[in-house]
Amino acid sequence: MGGYNSEKLLSTLLKNRGIQDFSKLHEFINPSVSSFRDPFLFENMETIVSMLEKAKKEGSRICIYGDYDVDGITGTAFLVKVFRQIGMDTLYYIPSRDEEGYGLTKKNIDFLLEKGVKLVITVDTGYNSLEDIAYAKSKSMEVIISDHHKTVREEGDEDILFLNPKLSQSYEFKFLSGAGVALKIAQALYQRLHLDLNELYQYLDIIMIGTIADVVPMVDENRIIIKNGLRILQKTKVKGLSYLLKYLKFGDKHINTTDVSYYISPLINSLGRVGTSRIAADFFIKEDDFEIYNIIEEMKKLNKKRRELEKNIYDDAIHSIEKNGKKGLKCIFLANRRWHPGVIGVVSSRLSLKFQVPVVLIALEGKLGKASCRSVRNISVYNILEEVKEDLVRYGGHDLAAGFTIEEEKVEKVRQYFMEYLSRDTQAVERKKKYTIDMELPLEAIGENLLKDIEKISPFGSENPHPLFLEKNLNFREIRKFGVDQRHFNGTLVKAGREYPAVGFDLGHRIQLDTYLAQTFDIVYYPEKVNLHGEKMIQIRIKDIIIKDEFYDIFIKS
Repeated sequence: MGGYNSEKLLSTLLKNRGIQDFSKLHEFINPSVSSFRDPFLFENMETIVSMLEKAKKEGSRICIYGDYDVDGITGTAFLVKVFRQIGMDTLYYIPSRDEEGYGLTKKNIDFLLEKGVKLVITVDTGYNSLEDIAYAKSKSMEVIISDHHKTVREEGDEDILFLNPKLSQSYEFKFLSGAGVALKIAQALYQRLHLDLNELYQYLDIIMIGTIADVVPMVDENRIIIKNGLRILQKTKVKGLSYLLKYLKFGDKHINTTDVSYYISPLINSLGRVGTSRIAADFFIKEDDFEIYNIIEEMKKLNKKRRELEKNIYDDAIHSIEKNGKKGLKCIFLANRRWHPGVIGVVSSRLSLKFQVPVVLIALEGKLGKASCRSVRNISVYNILEEVKEDLVRYGGHDLAAGFTIEEEKVEKVRQYFMEYLSRDTQAVERKKKYTIDMELPLEAIGENLLKDIEKISPFGSENPHPLFLEKNLNFREIRKFGVDQRHFNGTLVKAGREYPAVGFDLGHRIQLDTYLAQTFDIVYYPEKVNLHGEKMIQIRIKDIIIKDEFYDIFIKS
């Protein structure tokens, strides 16, 4: 097993993730639902639960009003399922991204009033104006704003019932997803009613999908949600998910966060972004086989459309970048009338990953533009938006992912500010590629036991990154590019006469086929278990290739 020691590997990986107190080792490896924080630590939770208790007792109709992304859709579906199973009269509403846009509006309040709704709980979204909330109250409708985005309090919003960890003074974990905040509401109600919390946790896989999709830090309560949600997903009680897993041919596969991110979330997202948002919630809630089958067929159709739209936007963006020149690129800030607002976020992510700079893409329609922003390293795109908030219709999000709505005539002014801000930011102009790895690990050390040890500290993501290793002096025996625009590559690595199957996603641009077959290089990588053509095997997932004379920094934590 060439240099592999289980105890050394685990202690190194945990130390690199800040776990040096080994009394916390078991809790980190096996996070339990019993370790969830007390939901009543939120300042407004007592009031919210009292309102829900009253609604249940009186049979009042409530509505869960969710955002149209995966986080909002899953949080909405979860609350509907767990409220209905205790006899609460619960409707749900997901606004259309294209026709209705963000947040609770007066028009939708009127619609819900016609349906007899007395109480609205938003999930992963806020409201458009204080006037909308005042209007709801004037009609005897109560509103609870459940959200998790960074937000600026307005003068006069003191009477609004917020449930947001980023606004809380007493709830210490600030990084719940929108679905995670919805979970806390359900926990509090079930605790108050002395109900079995396991009746909630049987649907933790729904919350898990939203949590992974929102790319939150994989620590604390998020780790509990994801680790347990993935386990529950293997034998899900959600009929739609069970059908989807069969469609994806997962079988008895050990499902991980990558499977959720690359296969499950995009299908759900296609409904919210280029289709009818409500259908995505129906997918989790409906029990009729025929309805679920039709939803999955719609997912497949719209996911194909989504990929086509993404390719067109990506090609447009690359053309503009090459036309303007890539030298000294500090930011990508582009607007276009042909772009679909529902998919620019995915393209923004791809571009920020490729060019390692902040990206702002704006889909223009009429006199307004809807923007999606992605950032890199320690550059907070949300902080930049705060500096130009007077020129925005609305904005929100996180440090590395945000969005805004803007009047077309203000686009150029905001673009210039972005460029000036990033010119002043020395971190933003740093062009040297940097990798932080856990340790050097020879390929011959890789085997089933090593993979099991790595799996113990999953799930991986922000704040708990996937372990990365360094291996030196390798050659390719063969390389093949694949995917749209040959974005990816796979091939066979050779070391000391042994061959290892390998793949590099979004690295096709790094590969010169003829040249690389003749060169020796180092790789940053991790091993993974895959099922290729019905055969289970260990594959090397290459994160980057290091040619000897290239400009790189490799920092080994251990």
